[in-house]
Amino acid sequence: MIFTPPAWGPEMMAIPDSTPIHEFLIQRDNRHLYNWSEEKPALTCAVSGQSYTIKTIASRVESLARSLSQELGWTPNDGSPWEKVVGIYSFNTLDFLVASWAIHRVGGICLLMHPTSSAAEIKRHIELTGSRVLFTCRSLLATANEVLSESSVHDPRVYLLDLPDELGAAALPDQGQKTVGQLIREGETLPTIEALQWTPGQGKEQVAYLCPTSGTSGLQKLAMITHHNIIANIIQATTFQAGPKNGKTEVALGFLPLSHSYGLILAHLTAWRGDTYVLHARFDMQAALASIEKYKIERLYLVPPIISALVNNPFLLELCDTSSVTSVVTGSGPFGARLAEALSRVRPSWQVLPGYGLTETAVIISFTDPNATYPGADGHLVPGVTAKLIDADGHEVDSYNSPGELLLKSPSIMKGYLGAESATAEVFDAEGWLRTGDIAVFRHSTANGGTAHLDIVDRKKDIMKVKGMQVAPVEIEAHLSAHPAVAEVAVIGVRDEDAGERPYAFIVRSPKMAEMDEDALRAELNGHVEGALSEPHWLRRNMRFVEALPKSSNGKALKYKLRESLGA
Repeated sequence: MIFTPPAWGPEMMAIPDSTPIHEFLIQRDNRHLYNWSEEKPALTCAVSGQSYTIKTIASRVESLARSLSQELGWTPNDGSPWEKVVGIYSFNTLDFLVASWAIHRVGGICLLMHPTSSAAEIKRHIELTGSRVLFTCRSLLATANEVLSESSVHDPRVYLLDLPDELGAAALPDQGQKTVGQLIREGETLPTIEALQWTPGQGKEQVAYLCPTSGTSGLQKLAMITHHNIIANIIQATTFQAGPKNGKTEVALGFLPLSHSYGLILAHLTAWRGDTYVLHARFDMQAALASIEKYKIERLYLVPPIISALVNNPFLLELCDTSSVTSVVTGSGPFGARLAEALSRVRPSWQVLPGYGLTETAVIISFTDPNATYPGADGHLVPGVTAKLIDADGHEVDSYNSPGELLLKSPSIMKGYLGAESATAEVFDAEGWLRTGDIAVFRHSTANGGTAHLDIVDRKKDIMKVKGMQVAPVEIEAHLSAHPAVAEVAVIGVRDEDAGERPYAFIVRSPKMAEMDEDALRAELNGHVEGALSEPHWLRRNMRFVEALPKSSNGKALKYKLRESLGA
C-alpha cells in the first residue's frame, strides 16, 4: 500500500532543476504563496538586534563571493565542485548563510560541521573531502587550528565569522585571519564575477551541502544534499503550510544549529517564505524566552527535550511575555501525545505542530495541519512524498494501523553518503526507496474527506537522539573497548527527560583490572569518554558493570534484553 499526501493541499509549483539555492531564494520568482517583502528583515541577531533583509543578504553574498574568488583563485564555472569544498565550523551567526551561499556562488560545496563535534570527527570529514578552506569563529579557532595542523591538508585557509559577544569570542585574539566582514568590504571594490551557467538538470547532481549524520546506523557519515534537494523541500514544506497560513508571514525563533540539517532547512524555508528568523548563536533558555518578548516572536521551532523542560518548569514561561506566540513546531526526536497534552495544558492557545524528517531527506517529510490533527502523530506527508511500510517478515503493509519500517521517495532525498558506497547501497532498496530504519504506522482519520497521519512508533536502528543530535552507540563502544579495564561493552539509548535520550553502557570488566574500585573505575571511564567524544556521547552515571552480556547465537549483544533489564 502506497501512502500519499492529502489531496486537499495546494498544488505544488514545479521544482527548478538548474537553479542554485541562493538564486532561487534571492530572485523570488513565483512567490505567490506568501505576502513577502524584500524590505522586511529576513534574519535578526537576537543579541545585537542587527538585521539583514534579503537584499542585504544578496549584496553580502556577491561581495563575499568576489573576495573568495580572488583569495582562492576560483571562478564559478571552472573546475570541479569537489575541488572547492569549504568547511563551516561555527556557532550560529547572521553571516552563516551568507558564507554558505557565497561558496555556492563560486561553484563550491559547503561542508557543515557541528560545533559540538569532536576533533577526531572534524579531522575525518576534512580529510575525506580534501577541504583546505574553513570558516570558523574565535571561540572554536583553537580546535580548528589543531585539527588542520594534524590533518593531511596542505596550505589551509581559515576565515572568521563574527559572533555576538555572548560567547566571549571578542575577548579571544585571532591569529591574523581575515574576518567575513573584511572579505565583504574588500569584495565591494572588486570586479564582478561571471554568473553561474548551469545546464538543465545540474541542480539534481550538484551537491550543495555535506551534512553530518549517523545515518540509519553506524559512525558519522556525510549526506550529499543537492541544490535540488533543498529547493524541493522548501517548496514541499511551504506549499503544505500555505493553505492554513493563508499567506501570512511570521517572526520565528531560531536557535537550532545551522550546522544541523533541521536548523539549516528552517533557515532556508523561512527566508523563502518571507519570515523574520530571530537567530541565537546557540541555545540558552533564558535568552530564548527573553527574545520572544523583545521581538514579538510568533512561531517557536523547538525540539522535544526543550518542550519537556518548559512543561516541567512552567514558571519559566512566566519570566517574560509570551502572548505573541501562536504555534510551536517540533521535530528531531520523538514527540508523543503525553508531551503534546502537557504543553497544551501550560499554553492552551498555542498550536502544537509536530513533524518528521531526516538529514537524508533534507529534511521535512511530514508536517501537521492545525485543522486536521491526530493525537501523538507526526502529521501528514508533505506534497511530493510517497511512503510504504515493510513488516517484520519483509512484506508490504496493506492497511492502516499496521506497523512496518518506513520507506520513502521524495525529490528532497539525498544522493547518498560521501565515500561510503556500501552504506548508500544499504539505505536504498533496489527500487530507489529510502529505508529510514524507523518503525511507523499510518493512522486514518475521516477529517477533510479522509487523511493518513504518519506516526513514528519505534526505531529499528540503534541510533539515539540526544538533544536532537544523532549519537551512534558503536562509536562509544569502540572507544570504551580501547580502555584496558573493558573486556566487552554494549551501549543502548535510554529515555532522558531533559535530553530526549542518553547513552547507557553495560560493561564487562577485564580480569586484569577486576579489583579496581567501581566508583574509581566509573570516574576513569567517564574521563576516557569525555576526553575524546562530544557531550552527547557522555555517560556520567549511565554505566553498569555486569558479569556477561546476553548474546545471540552469532555473538551479537542482545540489546533488547539489556533494555528489559532497565525496564526501558
